[in-house]
Amino acid sequence: MKKFLLILVLITTSALLLTACGAKSAEPTAPVSEASYSPSLIVEGRLQPVNSLEHSFSVSGQVAQVLVKNGEEVKEGQPLATLQDTSAAELAFENAKAEALSAQQTYDQLKDSSDLTLAQAELEVANTKQEYDKKVWYQVKKNQPRETNEDVINAARAAVTLAEDKVSDAEDRYNDFVETDDSDPLKAAALSTLSNARLNLKQAQLNLNNYINPPNAQDLAISDAEVAVAKANYEEALRQLEKLQTNPVSDELAMAEARLNSAKAALASAQSQLDALTLTAAIDGTVVDLTLQPGQKISAGETVIVLADFSDWVVKTDNLSETEVTSIETGQKASVVLDALPDKTLEGEVTYINSLFEEKRGDITYTVTILLKQTDPLMRWGMTGSVEFLP
Repeated sequence: MKKFLLILVLITTSALLLTACGAKSAEPTAPVSEASYSPSLIVEGRLQPVNSLEHSFSVSGQVAQVLVKNGEEVKEGQPLATLQDTSAAELAFENAKAEALSAQQTYDQLKDSSDLTLAQAELEVANTKQEYDKKVWYQVKKNQPRETNEDVINAARAAVTLAEDKVSDAEDRYNDFVETDDSDPLKAAALSTLSNARLNLKQAQLNLNNYINPPNAQDLAISDAEVAVAKANYEEALRQLEKLQTNPVSDELAMAEARLNSAKAALASAQSQLDALTLTAAIDGTVVDLTLQPGQKISAGETVIVLADFSDWVVKTDNLSETEVTSIETGQKASVVLDALPDKTLEGEVTYINSLFEEKRGDITYTVTILLKQTDPLMRWGMTGSVEFLP
């Protein structure tokens, strides 16, 4: 806006000087009517690439690889960077893929044949009943040890004793090398044996304490929940068996279809999680302002790479007031002079007038986009300049 006022002052001063010179002329000139005078509108603008896009991962993580560098031109879909844990995501994807294939095969088979459907339902009932009985048998009780089988407890106590004995033997063996240099491989082997023996002893003690101590509130809640889930699964298996006994073909096929749909959804989810670990270019463009590096921790939605399409340039100005914007229309010609390139006038054309307003210092303004018909190798993103809308 300051530039606009400066230019307006210069134009007004020039007009006054011309008027003064005209007054000294020997021959009077014909007056110019106000109706025939249509001054150009001049505002400030900022240079931008025709398109740019900030890229971010949809999940948080630690960067494994950065596959591009600043200034590199990339194509849409090209990998830009990856996060760690891709192996786990790939395994989950392969498992989901295998399940989807299995579900598809089952569904296809059931469409052609309904053999053994009732037997499979009966087997599901037996399996869920067995699981339910197992959960009830091992359900922990308040104020009782987690393990009531004396043989299991005695075995755990024996394991502690054996582990203690191994620690003692390992300590004796290691003490034989007290005067030996630490670089001695036999001493290192003795130390490794001692360390492993102590770890095994600690684990054996933890196992024993877990068996003989009563369950805490969390243990009770988990155990009760496991029993409830097993019971619900068993009851659901019974209901499905009853349905199949009434109409074995159609209901079994419906179950297979439901499994197939679930497997497809799981596969899509696994694919999405795998894809989320690789950031790909959403547009053709050039990598700019890249600071991402391997090992860096990033958050979901955090901008890590910016791509810009420098095939064309636009100038955007948000200095047009509500009274000025009404005189602008798409397709209108404009000229742009960048502050950094004052000797070059660039031709342009209005391509877009934003319908949404902004309020700046009490003024209502609108953003207008001008596509430049000319470019210059010295042009840089963010350069400022003046925009003259030609009548």
